[in-house]
Amino acid sequence: MKTVLKQIDKIKKGQLKPVYAVIGTERMLIEEVTASLTETIRAGQEDDMNIMHFDLTETSIDDVIFEAESFPFFGGKKLIFVHSSYIFTGKKVSAAVKHTPSLVENYLNDPSDFSILVFIAPYDKLDKRKKVTKTLLKSAEVIDVTPASEKDTADYLKSYCQSSGYSMSRESFERLLQLTDRNLSKAKNELDKLMVYHIEDKEISMESIDKLVSKSLEQNIFELNERVLKKNVKQSIVLYQDLLHQKEDPIKILALMISQFRLLLQVKILRKKGYQQADIAGILKIHPYRVKLALQTEKRFKQEILSQAHRYLITADYEIKSGKVNAEMQIELFIWKFSTMTE
Repeated sequence: MKTVLKQIDKIKKGQLKPVYAVIGTERMLIEEVTASLTETIRAGQEDDMNIMHFDLTETSIDDVIFEAESFPFFGGKKLIFVHSSYIFTGKKVSAAVKHTPSLVENYLNDPSDFSILVFIAPYDKLDKRKKVTKTLLKSAEVIDVTPASEKDTADYLKSYCQSSGYSMSRESFERLLQLTDRNLSKAKNELDKLMVYHIEDKEISMESIDKLVSKSLEQNIFELNERVLKKNVKQSIVLYQDLLHQKEDPIKILALMISQFRLLLQVKILRKKGYQQADIAGILKIHPYRVKLALQTEKRFKQEILSQAHRYLITADYEIKSGKVNAEMQIELFIWKFSTMTE
């Protein structure tokens, strides 16, 4: 991620390349690259007509290349963003648009000096077997915007917060990361919201984080399961009823509860076999932080208890889908039943 930030800094300083390839799925970084290029070009000319956006699911790459090779009408430099650049992947798109990859290859080998062409490929990977992809990676300035690691996310947010003149306690910062699933794009959006709220005092509090940061359904289910695991029946049912009032589907709630209990079981079994946190995350193909939380929780319970709870939830799911029982009532029954299980 440090490389991306250095590349963005160069863009802001006007050190521009004729062709960029923005590859990866971290939306916040894509937006930052796009904004930096736009601001830099806009600062050097009065008219925005030289800043263009195309989408390859709607526009042929042939038209894009024609535009890139045509002189700017009002002088200056053209900035051309090419969104959904799926032609560099193995992705199949059911669009009526026809593309001629060889035109891209020819252009990349001899790009116009009055155009900046920015291919945005918001995908996990490109098809490096394709000639057009090989040419792109060889000729363009590649900006890797793959999802940031947990450490990179934390470092970026801390730096952003401090450079903006704001502060928060370590506990508050950890709470923000937790509520946003340690996702850089989510956390940055929520942090911007909190900064507006604390524009006067510049001190972001735990209270405002809990009040303003939007929780996903998965986050709410994580909290519900935490209350269930602590056998806090009253608070569990209050949160569950809140979710129902928010029109959340009890079957979806149950599915997420099953998923989280399954994770606890898997982590316990793998830990008993001697696997460490990083190994478990790799085996289960999930974020290491989720494994960290599961490791902290599963130690409090015998495998038999977790297995029994998991089986009860699966049975409830089957009976609900078979029309044998009331969906809303089954989760409340589980909450009561788990509270009576001996550890």
